[in-house]
Amino acid sequence: MTTVFPVVMPTAGSGNDLSGKEKIIFLRNAAREALKFSAKKSGVKFRGVKKDKKGVPLPFDGNFWSVSHKPKCVAAVIDREKIGIDIEEIIPRPAALFSYLATKAEWDLFKKKDREAFFRYWTAKEAVLKSVGKGIGEFKKCLVVSILNDNHLSLEYGDHLFRIEQINYQNHIISVVKNHNRIEWIIPHS
Repeated sequence: MTTVFPVVMPTAGSGNDLSGKEKIIFLRNAAREALKFSAKKSGVKFRGVKKDKKGVPLPFDGNFWSVSHKPKCVAAVIDREKIGIDIEEIIPRPAALFSYLATKAEWDLFKKKDREAFFRYWTAKEAVLKSVGKGIGEFKKCLVVSILNDNHLSLEYGDHLFRIEQINYQNHIISVVKNHNRIEWIIPHS
């Protein structure tokens, strides 16, 4: 069993005066710093990262990586296997998005259909789709099949079963593809 080190870093207070493209560049750079931290913790020499024409992260030296950013937090992870991570702030969402995100059978797995459940599903599906190089247009093909507990669930995509580990940090849900790995969350204090 391999240990994977997803890194979650708050950005609140930093870059608050930025807007538009400057803010996106700031958050992208913050996510890359989190990725460097994950690489260091994993014993991987960070050599920079590239994406293909579709924006799919390209592995380097046999290492796969994934990043995600929101205005208040960023997340990143590196692993020897395909990996995906996603972060979302728990905020109100239109009711129509619930049916876009998941089927009735998927929603029946949760005790209540609330914002936290919505973002647990959203980030889990996004993490899986990132790990296989697909976009959110595939949400309907990525199915939640079991809720294991408050921090773990399983999804099917294609013919594969994916195990997801999640945390709630500063009103954000962060999901990472766990599969058979041990997860050690890293949250450095700034």
